[in-house]
Amino acid sequence: MVTVDTNYVDVDAEAEIVTVELARPEKLNALLPEMVEALSAVFADLADDTGRGVLLTGRGDVTCAGMDTEIVSGDYEAEHADLDATLQRLYGQIADHPGPVAMAGRGALVGAGAVLSLSCEFLVLGAETTFAAPEVSYGIASARSAALLPELVGRRVAAEMLLTGEALDPGRAETLGLANAVVPESAVEERARDLLETVGEHDAGTVAEIVDLLGADP
Repeated sequence: MVTVDTNYVDVDAEAEIVTVELARPEKLNALLPEMVEALSAVFADLADDTGRGVLLTGRGDVTCAGMDTEIVSGDYEAEHADLDATLQRLYGQIADHPGPVAMAGRGALVGAGAVLSLSCEFLVLGAETTFAAPEVSYGIASARSAALLPELVGRRVAAEMLLTGEALDPGRAETLGLANAVVPESAVEERARDLLETVGEHDAGTVAEIVDLLGADP
């Protein structure tokens, strides 16, 4: 059974695909410590669900605007070491999940939200979605992004993204291989779910083996 201790994360684990929804739309689903802890708890509960797909999404028009600005506006590394440790664990849990994980990026997928997507097997972006890793603007050097992006998009594009903090156009993200598809904003979640449903037609053990072989976690 999957449970969470916050109203800011909703989980529907009744179907073959587990839907995990960030539920803080009034703040563009910006992450709070309790949300990160809840997401980590969800993936801990799903760690033995071989082959089961997980859809990550957000309530409202924006999937995730990153970490709450009140958290990253200070000395993040010094003041939030425990939070960062949980966040790093979450990245690894998503990468290690024995089934496909898809991120539905709608409206904005920024900062920690964008980094979360790097650990997923699938990313679907809306055509008008802002995809960016602006941590440098807050004096934060994202080790996770620096570890994963060069292999995904090449060192120079990774440097452009991480050193400028500027948003990457969804179409360019697809061309570079960061996104599987770019669709209208209203179709993002449906397309991500379609990918998971297609995978779900195959043998669960084989799916889990392939995910492991892909080696999403550095």
